[in-house]
Amino acid sequence: MRAHPVAVKILKGREEVPEGAIIPTRDWGHKFSLCQSFARSERSGLTIAMFKEDMWCFEPAVGLGLVPRIRYFLEGHYRYPDSVRDLKAAAEWCQSMPHLDYGQHIGILSAPVESCSFLPDVILMHVTGLQLTQLLIIKNWIDGKDINAQLSGHAACVYAVVPPIKSRECYVAIPCRGDRRLAMA
Repeated sequence: MRAHPVAVKILKGREEVPEGAIIPTRDWGHKFSLCQSFARSERSGLTIAMFKEDMWCFEPAVGLGLVPRIRYFLEGHYRYPDSVRDLKAAAEWCQSMPHLDYGQHIGILSAPVESCSFLPDVILMHVTGLQLTQLLIIKNWIDGKDINAQLSGHAACVYAVVPPIKSRECYVAIPCRGDRRLAMA
């Protein structure tokens, strides 16, 4: 693979952050997008912990349950008029975005699988189409089941982390516009 598979853990307390982990606002002096954090773990081998105050993007803060899904968001105002035709379509997207319950977690931790010092909740891999085909064939060989996925052009970090945590099953997500633009997926 061209990059490290990434171990991801949803944090329930700050005491779960390993010594030496980078916290963007504390250690780099600015907020980061979650996709950028994953990319730094994937390509640079860094262990990074992010909390609500470290998040530049709103979607992972909502999707990970770090902030409540307020009515303004659920009505679609977050997406409309920038990336959705009308408020009804925007509300549909916002309401169907995968999410963890608010208040159950305080952050997220990422590190390369081979050097992580924690038990991950999810392992992420950026793969080519050929590699994905091989992984799907292997998954099918193991249990005979295909993988179902809810794909979106937005919030790849949420779609890659939340559904497998909730279902405890393999999942496929695709890079979003931000993941491509900010994290160079």
